[in-house]
Amino acid sequence: MGEQRRVLVIGLGTIARTHLEVLAQRADVSIVGGVDPVVDTRADTRAVPVFRTLGDALAADLRPDLVVVATPTETHVPIVRDVVERSNALVLCEKPLATTLAEIGALADVFDRVRVAHHFAFSPEVEWALRHVRAAGWSRPRRVVSVFNDAYAGLGDARLASYVSAWVDSAPNQLSLLAPFIGDCRVVAHADERLRAVTVLDHDGGRTVLSSNWHAADTSKQTTVEYDGDRQVRMDHTSLTATVLEGGIVTEHAGDDGGVGRKEAHYRGLYDVLLSDASDPRLGVPLATDLARLLEAAAHAPRAEVTWSVTTAR
Repeated sequence: MGEQRRVLVIGLGTIARTHLEVLAQRADVSIVGGVDPVVDTRADTRAVPVFRTLGDALAADLRPDLVVVATPTETHVPIVRDVVERSNALVLCEKPLATTLAEIGALADVFDRVRVAHHFAFSPEVEWALRHVRAAGWSRPRRVVSVFNDAYAGLGDARLASYVSAWVDSAPNQLSLLAPFIGDCRVVAHADERLRAVTVLDHDGGRTVLSSNWHAADTSKQTTVEYDGDRQVRMDHTSLTATVLEGGIVTEHAGDDGGVGRKEAHYRGLYDVLLSDASDPRLGVPLATDLARLLEAAAHAPRAEVTWSVTTAR
């Protein structure tokens, strides 16, 4: 076994648990510490030392090779800047890196030190579907519909406070997994009310529609990518499965062995790539910059015509 990468995790909330679980399974990684101003039992820190500040952690001579930033969105840019200025570590920041181009620009001189955890792009069904499309030589799709539902509306104000909105939290997942399929795109219509959003984008050869909704009874996430010639790829991101239809007939089906949960599968794939080829574009700041451009553009786009309603059980 080669030398282990020394990893420091900043932010020990919900998403950090997945990072820690996946990292703890890797023989090529040593988790040397965690940083959180509120030191409690929110995250399983695997018995590693926990510090209240980055300064405290660096003063303990942890010498991290990789620093994972798993903090709220609005803190990403200042924390990433602090890490690169005070250490020699590569930084992996949770998505979105930022929600505006100005924020992204503030890190322009350190882009080579920053990677972004666009974890949905590494989901098994997404990678399988992309391999199929490329092997088949299919061009840009004519239509894409991506629907992400999460049961967050009933969480209560305290837990919802850790989220920004259905648009800011879900759209980067949808857009990052779709980027290799649709290429460059632009927002043509958008509507959101924090707990749900609908966005229409044009891309080369067609149109993409994104829907994110936190008024849901359970998690359910699917994307359908339609091509000329009555061909479709349907990805179920909840079950990690994919189906190819040609002329309305199922011609291929990719299943999942159920060995790991959905989030763990995402982050296993992400870390496999990050620790072997950190230049992969799915991790890069250029993709994060494009996502920030689209997040920002939505605020100025014409309103999508949407009627909001909520169903109730009887």
